[in-house]
Amino acid sequence: HDPKKAKPMMGDADRDLAPSRVLHVRHLPADTTESEVTALGAPFGRVGNVMLLRTRNQAFLEMADESCATAVVNFYNYVSASVRGHPIFIQYSNHAELKTVPPTGVNGDGAMGPLAGPNGVSPDGAIDPNGPTVLHIMVDNMVYPVTLDVLHTIFSKFGTVLRIITFNKNGVFQALIEYPDGQCGSTAKYTLDGQNIYDRCCTLRIEPSKLKTLTVKGNNERQRDYTRADTEPMPGPIGYPSVAGLLGASPGYPGSFGGNFGQAGYNKMAPAGMMMNGSSPVLLVSNLNEEAVSPQELFILFGVYGDVQRVKILYNKKDAALVQMANPQQAQSAQSYLNKVSLFGKEMHITVSKHTQVSLPRDNQEDSGLTKDFSLSPLHRFKQPGSHNYQNIYSPSPCLHLSNIPLEISEQYLRDSFERCGATVVGFRWMSMKDENEAKKDRRMALLQLGTTEQSLQALVALHNFQLGEKRYLRVSFAKSPSL
Repeated sequence: HDPKKAKPMMGDADRDLAPSRVLHVRHLPADTTESEVTALGAPFGRVGNVMLLRTRNQAFLEMADESCATAVVNFYNYVSASVRGHPIFIQYSNHAELKTVPPTGVNGDGAMGPLAGPNGVSPDGAIDPNGPTVLHIMVDNMVYPVTLDVLHTIFSKFGTVLRIITFNKNGVFQALIEYPDGQCGSTAKYTLDGQNIYDRCCTLRIEPSKLKTLTVKGNNERQRDYTRADTEPMPGPIGYPSVAGLLGASPGYPGSFGGNFGQAGYNKMAPAGMMMNGSSPVLLVSNLNEEAVSPQELFILFGVYGDVQRVKILYNKKDAALVQMANPQQAQSAQSYLNKVSLFGKEMHITVSKHTQVSLPRDNQEDSGLTKDFSLSPLHRFKQPGSHNYQNIYSPSPCLHLSNIPLEISEQYLRDSFERCGATVVGFRWMSMKDENEAKKDRRMALLQLGTTEQSLQALVALHNFQLGEKRYLRVSFAKSPSL
């Protein structure tokens, strides 16, 4: 056949073209694959067709309908698109649809016919609705921990995740993930296979499983049935992927509903108030109780979700503060968990600051102790890469996890300590320590439930690092379950 029949006429690059379900992608790397172009649109809806124009470093991406294409264009108005770090440009085309003659291969201009591929993409280029409902996941080069919540974060962008089972086999961390239908499984496999969860590590290898459904005997840290009524709800939006990996450069925050995938070059759906890749690690926290809040309290509270570097309470507006985290990912984690949470009787409002760092006062500048540098603090929870603390970040709730408790400290002593902070102790339970060694037998952990979530926040900022004995300090964090 004549290859030119598969190549639509090019129009002038024009940002004001009328909406069309066919998108024009320009400035692509010369070796861009159809999979990479498809991945740009897959999270926004079904991709119907892709046409690569290799000699022009361009492509046409046809979405299922105009609304899906509009979602793609609107998203890239927020975030600069890229493929493998190479900036690209996406706009509407002047074509209503792609009409191609099914090719036997790539034509002289590199134009491809409708996509064809196994395990999720049907011969007409659409994501196969009869694809696998259960995916088999293997994680290579697992430098950082990969938890159930991290997997749920990533895979739930493609549909409702029903069940997840994780296991280790032949020294490789693996998982089975079940969707309600094959289209979700096909889209997830097609988009995520080969992607890194974090920068240059934790690489996903995805295969369709022969299983049609999964059986989860009980919810624990290794498996979870999200259809059960007693399953804990996932926390709100936490981490959005960056070009470094699905969840950024390192796990400075827990996984949860991300949604845009690194090597394909997009970073997030950009709902109002949420961060985008490359944004600031500084948060603006407003509506604070200026009579009760100090930089130290904000350092302790925000330190639950990342390593706080600096805190500045604004001199002329003392009900607002700037909190600088170690990186934008940690800032987003803190924002998503703490926004609209009440502290000292006032609901905090948290947004991303336009500032990229918090400046320290000059020598002759009056500050009244409103700015503090915590960059060298020994209380940072996440300074060690791959720290176990990354796996134990939870939403604020009335239930607190206490650790590093000496044997001589009694339950009543702990109850009294928290009640002196104005909290009502509803329940208390010692935790059994599994696989403890001789060096740790004098350290205990406990769960303590208070009357309200606000009480738990105030108790945490008051009693985290509270001295319990010689060189022994209480560690306080939010518990996994909101109640005992």
